[in-house]
Amino acid sequence: MHRLFLVHELLMIICEHLYDEDDIPNASKKALARLARTCKAFHAVALNALWSDLDGVAPLIQCLPTEVTRLYWRLPLGTAVVGIERAPRKAEWDIIQGYANRVQRLRVLNPHRPVEPSVIFTLSRPPTTSPLFPNLRSLVWNDSRPQTMGFLKTLCGPLLTSLTFDCSSTGTARWGAAASAILTAVPVICPAVKVIALPSSSPCPPIPNMLLAWSHLEEVTCGEIDTVIFHHLAKQTYLRKLAFTLSQTISQSLTDHPPSPQTFSRLRELEVHAPELPSLIEFIQKLEIHPTSIRGQHYVGIKPQNVSLQSLPSIRMPSVAQPPLLPPTGNQFNGRSSHTGIHGSNFMPLTQFESINTLMIDVNCSIHLADDDLASLASAWPHLRTFSVNKTHGWIVKSDISQTGLLDMLQCCPRLQALCIAIDTDTFTEVPLDRPGGGVENMHIRTIAFADSVIQPRAITVVAAFLSDVFPRLDEVTAWKTDQMRARRDANSYAIRWEGVSQQVKGMIRIRKQERRWRRSE
Repeated sequence: MHRLFLVHELLMIICEHLYDEDDIPNASKKALARLARTCKAFHAVALNALWSDLDGVAPLIQCLPTEVTRLYWRLPLGTAVVGIERAPRKAEWDIIQGYANRVQRLRVLNPHRPVEPSVIFTLSRPPTTSPLFPNLRSLVWNDSRPQTMGFLKTLCGPLLTSLTFDCSSTGTARWGAAASAILTAVPVICPAVKVIALPSSSPCPPIPNMLLAWSHLEEVTCGEIDTVIFHHLAKQTYLRKLAFTLSQTISQSLTDHPPSPQTFSRLRELEVHAPELPSLIEFIQKLEIHPTSIRGQHYVGIKPQNVSLQSLPSIRMPSVAQPPLLPPTGNQFNGRSSHTGIHGSNFMPLTQFESINTLMIDVNCSIHLADDDLASLASAWPHLRTFSVNKTHGWIVKSDISQTGLLDMLQCCPRLQALCIAIDTDTFTEVPLDRPGGGVENMHIRTIAFADSVIQPRAITVVAAFLSDVFPRLDEVTAWKTDQMRARRDANSYAIRWEGVSQQVKGMIRIRKQERRWRRSE
């Protein structure tokens, strides 16, 4: 063996590289296991890499002899569940401890490799006073069962720097007095925590109060907090990321006591979940935040350089699997006047932030935008690079945006690189003799999405001619791509027609390039 492979640091880099290459499920783990068995020089380093990140505690138990563990199939899904027949003996605990010493990142439960509660109870009572995972740095607690909370105390240690409570997949059972006592003790056992993520709806009151015990937090994700906790976080000199739910008490507190210049002095990412857009805008103004990006799907959130809008004002359409045919205008739904959905006026408060360069909205309700609305937004955001509205859910109703509105937007936003809107293709009647785009060009956009835009066969070539002229570097046109839009009536027909547009655009762009070469050679 070459002496280079005796260099410890080099072996660590090789093993880390193997662990990262996981194109085939478990391929990297198998490679590391083989490397550990190759020779003594590789053994320790390969095992450290193999066990450094543990998804569930099942592998620890499955390393024990067969007479200690048992495996049975849970019906009706047929999931293999790991159980334990008897308490491990001293030699068997040594096996568990030998692997647990190498774990640095742990997720307690793996839904694909579930364990019986008896396994958790057994691991909660190791025959030692030292931590079962002495080198644990990151812990994801995703077991909401109150009776298993004792295991949390076993896992916590002085080296733990990242703690995440994620009980979304295991229910939200409320924890009792015993669990509260354990949670209260966590900051004492883990004084070095810098990254903390708490459930948005706490099943136990002490959870948010845990934040008050740490003074070196760098990242915090939590649900609703009171003003005491908010002001404590505002003074954290190392805090660079904060996500929380905005409450009326916090907004009022900022009014009564304006923030000092030292508030969130090092904060780089702030995400706020708010019930409605006006309260979010007011909060941004009070903190003097100047966002440059807006994104989102289900809640409202903001960041100083990246604003996440994940549920604009509490306006939601009823869930409809098979909506009726789209009406001829954007103000009718189900044959009656629609007062729900997102309208141009809902976006207008955001126009005061001129630095915005990204807006991504995806909410389960209808979108009502016309050419004038699009022009107002585009003129307010001259630095806009990404504009995407309901790429997943679609606009539900027929768009009132024509090619005129699209051209106006491109003129106002010359840096636009990504675009998703719905468009009214009925305005595309014939291919003009002059340039369809009137000379307007965007050389940045390579892929354009038209959400759930309706298109008739006669408009396919006309739309393709327009797009090939306005977007000379366009590679792909997409529409009706998601499951939500595909479930609607006639979706497949529209999707096929838009694929036809995409194919024709590619052909027309090649012809236009060919013609330009001919002109240059003449």
